[in-house]
Amino acid sequence: MIIKWNGEYVGHTGFNVAADDYDGEPRFSSFWFDAGPKTRHPDREAVAAFLVFNSAMGGLVHMPHKFSPAVDSAMRALLIPVPVVFSPVEYYPKALPSGSRPLDLSWSGIDAAPSADISGADTTYLRLERSDEAAGSLRTLRGLTVSSNAWLHSDGREDCVSSIRPYLAAAVLFAEDLDADSIRVPGEFDQDSREWKDLVYLLGTARLGLEVARF
Repeated sequence: MIIKWNGEYVGHTGFNVAADDYDGEPRFSSFWFDAGPKTRHPDREAVAAFLVFNSAMGGLVHMPHKFSPAVDSAMRALLIPVPVVFSPVEYYPKALPSGSRPLDLSWSGIDAAPSADISGADTTYLRLERSDEAAGSLRTLRGLTVSSNAWLHSDGREDCVSSIRPYLAAAVLFAEDLDADSIRVPGEFDQDSREWKDLVYLLGTARLGLEVARF
């Protein structure tokens, strides 16, 4: 699988993939937004691509940019027993961005808003609108609302961890722009499940936390 990043800050911006010999066929070959992130750390870019397309990965997978061995190890571990070789891996250490506030993630069909943080901490938000219902983006001082086709990549199973992966991918990509250090997702998820712990592990390699939002 060859994964490329196309576009800049305005207009359709995001991933495009081409399947290779040992890959499955992705349901959709693109994952895009009507406005892209201004900054994309390679580790977070790789994690986001994995969250969207991992179910179709097999054999050789080429990411858009070099990423760290830690991310490589986590992605391969989560795909066991499927044999996958990721590239290009960067063995020269690079610092990961460090945010300062949690990011409240929501999407079309999720109407509830997280309750105020009782600690008084600053927060930011990312709201993803369906691309068949809205277009464009709106940036405020606190967060971002943007149209995306992320909804097409979700399996739609309510309160199943697999259903939020494409939305998490978007949050991972925009986290640095929004100065976020963790992502809060709406829903009722079993935080002791293997799937949830796998996501916590994967996001941790990109210096991001994951928690369920309180309502």
